[in-house]
Amino acid sequence: MKRDALTQPQRFVAFVLNTAIFYFAYIWATGHWHVTGNGETLWLASAVAWWTLGLLSAPWYRPPRDALGAAVAALAALFTLDLSTAPAASFELELARGASIGYAGLVGVAALVAALVEQNQQSPLRRFSYLLAERLSSGPFIFGTAALISIFGFYTEPRHLLILTTLWLLFALIRPIEFLLILWNEWRAERTIGNLYSAGRIVRVDDPDIVRVQVTSAEAWEAGLHVAALAGGTHRYVIPLFSHIQDELIMGTGLIVAETPTGQLPHLTGLVFTVDDVTTRKRLIGDLCGQGEDAELVGFVVEGSDIASIRFEVSKRTGIQEGSVVFCSIDGNSVFYQVINASTAEESFQQNPRGTHIVNAAQLGTWAPDKGFQKFAWLPRMNVPVFKLAEGAQHPVEMHPGEFIIGEIPGTAMQVKASLPQMIAYHTAILGVTGTGKTELVLDLIREAHAQGTKIFCVDLTGEYRKRLSDLAPAAIGLRKNKADELEEKLFAVETGAFKAGDEKKLLRNFMESIREDARKQVDNFLREAGSAIGLFEVAEVTNTRATLLATELFLSEIMLWARANRKSRRILIVLEEAHTIIPETAGAGFDYDTQHVVNKIGQIALQGRKYGVGLFIVSQRTALVSKTILSQCNTFLTHALVDQTSLQFLLNIYDSAYVRSIPNLRFLNFLAFGKGVLSERPLLLSRPLDPTKAEASAALDDFIPIEEAVPILGAAPSLPAEVAEDVGLADGGGGKAAATPAG
Repeated sequence: MKRDALTQPQRFVAFVLNTAIFYFAYIWATGHWHVTGNGETLWLASAVAWWTLGLLSAPWYRPPRDALGAAVAALAALFTLDLSTAPAASFELELARGASIGYAGLVGVAALVAALVEQNQQSPLRRFSYLLAERLSSGPFIFGTAALISIFGFYTEPRHLLILTTLWLLFALIRPIEFLLILWNEWRAERTIGNLYSAGRIVRVDDPDIVRVQVTSAEAWEAGLHVAALAGGTHRYVIPLFSHIQDELIMGTGLIVAETPTGQLPHLTGLVFTVDDVTTRKRLIGDLCGQGEDAELVGFVVEGSDIASIRFEVSKRTGIQEGSVVFCSIDGNSVFYQVINASTAEESFQQNPRGTHIVNAAQLGTWAPDKGFQKFAWLPRMNVPVFKLAEGAQHPVEMHPGEFIIGEIPGTAMQVKASLPQMIAYHTAILGVTGTGKTELVLDLIREAHAQGTKIFCVDLTGEYRKRLSDLAPAAIGLRKNKADELEEKLFAVETGAFKAGDEKKLLRNFMESIREDARKQVDNFLREAGSAIGLFEVAEVTNTRATLLATELFLSEIMLWARANRKSRRILIVLEEAHTIIPETAGAGFDYDTQHVVNKIGQIALQGRKYGVGLFIVSQRTALVSKTILSQCNTFLTHALVDQTSLQFLLNIYDSAYVRSIPNLRFLNFLAFGKGVLSERPLLLSRPLDPTKAEASAALDDFIPIEEAVPILGAAPSLPAEVAEDVGLADGGGGKAAATPAG
């Protein structure tokens, strides 16, 4: 607001001086000092009514109510005016009164209609009536008609007509007393401001520390640092947040900083001044946030916040997005929050509600280099400033044995640690639909486990691990091709045999016992060998689901038997890729008793594995299809994008509902991390950079190959001897490298 606005005391002074000048003019024209009730005093009464509404009541009367008040007052004066006593009564004077009554009535009706439909923002009637009332209700016009009728009807001397008419027009057009007070304000301001520039006038202060200012320029407001002259002669720095349009005014919102500026400052209460001091602005922000001068002020805390999460109003275009980290200073502690949702809202002002963004951010807590994020036990107060971490801001991380960097907070350089021993010991679920980066994360975790000397047994139904982990020389562990075929045949015989298939089941049990010794030998050789190693159990050749379950259970049971016999002599990690195929949810799914029994036996690993140093990584696209008995034993969850409602419903047991709502929108390589294995006491939204070489390797798996490379040419000699081809996909029983599978 410009400095030509008057304070309320100055408005009262102007009212008193205006009334005094007109009263002395009345005494001069009438020759007596007492005010009568006839028409000769109407011009004076009209002037007093105009100044009462325009000067004294204006701060509390807002359109269209001020227009309605002015119209009612003018109508009351005109209707009660008795022109029969006027010395200069005439038909023209009556006609002028009739026109004035019609004018005031039109203003009154327009103001009344605008007030009645005020809540209907989209109504054309509201806009038309509001505009009509606002334009026609100007005090000099609506009261001036009654004043001119009084002057020309009840005064006959030419000098009286000239002086009174000139006086009315002078005050209507120039407003000399108000103009002199404005000049006084300008002189005082120029004398005391010095190198400061007026930014505007305070409209209101929202406790604590938010100020609303009527400003002269939105650009100057948002770019600068300001000083507010508050009640009691105090001065405070004001850091601008945003600006918006309110009717014909520009309103700015700023944050009051609890610091008294030094130096000679103007004592003009209610005014705000701009200071050209970038250094001080940066220092103030640095002092407020406690994280350095490069942090960005992005908003302030609003109602509805609690200890677990805050809601804050965004100040302007800040680059904030889902996953961004912001922080507040609470009792001298920098408490971090992660953005998980946002919504639009309407901030209510006296006029023109302002559309804004309200952001929801979940508490991460305070940062400890050795422990990561730690819960904070309190919430920020209302209007506390919210800051965004500077891009590239570093936070120290202390690494301990078994720990590694699992990801970064999106948009920052803040790294988050995880403990591989904890992830293995308490089991981990890695979830996400195809194409979200789930497999890339799993492969990175396998490599980290290999680097930490872990024995890793991967049950891979996709065939990707052998290619992607070829540099680590994975060993092939599993059934020989002919044994896999025989297993499927015996299962088929059980399923199609006579009632209860007693003989067929006996043959199946004998067969399983016959291949168990070979499985035990493979497992023993793999686990007993010193150092880390990766074993791949590929069952791509097994097409029967139950055969897959039986074969997997056979080898996993032998691993558990070995672990019991050699308690915690090895850290063993079992990775179940496409886990819904290996450990399906059997409840209500139509699986027979034998199948449920196999799944339950695999579930014993999840229940007892920790005692013997055996952990599970459950990798799946849908939780709905995975055994809940086993999944519920996982104490660390790494969740990529999921869209099915069953999975999201299950994850409500793991994450707060606000996090679950964000899961379908997670981007590629972004995931939620929470649990014992992640060094944070609250869930985190993390991202991992994609290595270009990994991207190429992953894309290569999707490339088509010439058909002659995929299907053997008719009549061509086999690429391997018959006895070798018969054993395609076998392990050598000693943990050797995976055998290459010939095409076809």
